[in-house]
Amino acid sequence: MRVAIIAVFTDYHRRGAHHRGGLQPQIGPLVAALLPDWCDVEIVNDTWEDPDWSRSYDLVFLSCVHADFDRARQISHYFRRRGARTVLGGGMASNYPHLCRPYFDAVVVGDPEDTVPRIAADARAGRLQPLYRSGGYEADSVPVPAIEGVAHKQIFPLSVEATRGCPYACDFCALTALGTRHEVRPVKNVVRDILAGQATLRQLGVASWKRRLIVFYDNNLAGNLKWFRELCLALKPLDVRWGACLTFNVIANRDLLKLMYDCGCRSVFVGLETFNPVTLKDIDKPQNNIGKMAQAIAQARDEGILVIGGLIVSPLHDDAAYIRALPEHLDRCGLHVPSFVSFETPIPGTPFFTRMAASEQPMFLPHANLYDFSAYTLVLQPQKNPLHEFLGAYRETMRRIYSPVNRLAKLADDLPRLLRRGSWTAAALDVGDMHATRFDPVPGRTFMAGTDALPPEVIPFADDDFDSESHRLDICSPTLVSDGEGRALPHWRSSQQVFNLESPTRRKMAA
Repeated sequence: MRVAIIAVFTDYHRRGAHHRGGLQPQIGPLVAALLPDWCDVEIVNDTWEDPDWSRSYDLVFLSCVHADFDRARQISHYFRRRGARTVLGGGMASNYPHLCRPYFDAVVVGDPEDTVPRIAADARAGRLQPLYRSGGYEADSVPVPAIEGVAHKQIFPLSVEATRGCPYACDFCALTALGTRHEVRPVKNVVRDILAGQATLRQLGVASWKRRLIVFYDNNLAGNLKWFRELCLALKPLDVRWGACLTFNVIANRDLLKLMYDCGCRSVFVGLETFNPVTLKDIDKPQNNIGKMAQAIAQARDEGILVIGGLIVSPLHDDAAYIRALPEHLDRCGLHVPSFVSFETPIPGTPFFTRMAASEQPMFLPHANLYDFSAYTLVLQPQKNPLHEFLGAYRETMRRIYSPVNRLAKLADDLPRLLRRGSWTAAALDVGDMHATRFDPVPGRTFMAGTDALPPEVIPFADDDFDSESHRLDICSPTLVSDGEGRALPHWRSSQQVFNLESPTRRKMAA
């Protein structure tokens, strides 16, 4: 059976470009490893390249986040018209299976480990079901990822998922929309995956330096600190260099930073989010501490670990003066240049979306489409300034933050600290990050939902791919989230949580 696994991507910067950066989707190698050996599998990371439209498949797995749903359903339609059966998984499928089902032969709610093998068997037997629900995550059932299919199509091919989920319940996070959980795998299985991946890369002739660099794709690798310390100690004898996404409380702990560096950590991404305490409280992110940000970043660099951070601006609580002050905040805390400055966005299904949808006054911009909910287009009405003033301050500030002079100034501050510790890998990553990070919007970008430049990605449909004009419009029209007044459309208020686990963090805080 010919099977494609497509991780769907829409360029959020509206260039229609692929994103051949250091991070690439890893759902393909995981799903491929879950499929029986009678499947002939092709992995397509839409971030790296388009699907081969000339290929034919029996079964197509697609995975997408909410903002990529329009492209996912169009890809599905294209291959369905050519005889394939299509399956959608991911956050959108889990939160809104009822909205997805008309466009796919099957929709998956939850994890792939216990659903993908059933789907393959049912498809082969001609009894594919419209809906599959996972029975829950079982850490021991996670296979060694089949990275050979994408080893030459990512900068860092040794990519590992050691945990799943996050113990925190941030108001705007898509993970919170699914339900709070944090699952850890046996450390010995994580080491097994690393050693197997290195062996595969060696057989494929991948450069030796790439076999020593590991990217952990976890949303929060250190959500369980006891387990995280155990993992660090298990990585030390492997003599690898690694990076991961972590939370602020980790970089605020100097002893933990020392252990991480000693065990190979050279880079971490942290969602610093904001310098506004009102915004921080509203997004429900108690693990961050604005007052300790400068100290945490400085000690991480002094210990040889590069901190890469992301920021959001809040349409509810930030005004133009705050946005214009961001470069000064960034300089004082030592981050200087974040990997992104995005808009706080109420992704459908999140508690934040539910709050905005329930408001008596219209909170959304009119005619916001689902592809606008990428965090790089504003979808909410600013509450502190007129819309044009808020967006004008954002544009002006982005140019300042990502100017060549500012990026060089960051390197001038970072590199001496990192190199004093002998952290050449972190220094190289910093240089690469500053080379790739910039603000260069395409003509026509308004950054405003309903009027922003349209996503330019296209599917090469033929005239006979549609039965009527109404059929074409159903497949190709954008998926609306808000009406002409800026109110959420009713069907977006009926999302479902997949995991009904109480947050360990909340239990601790409540106590």
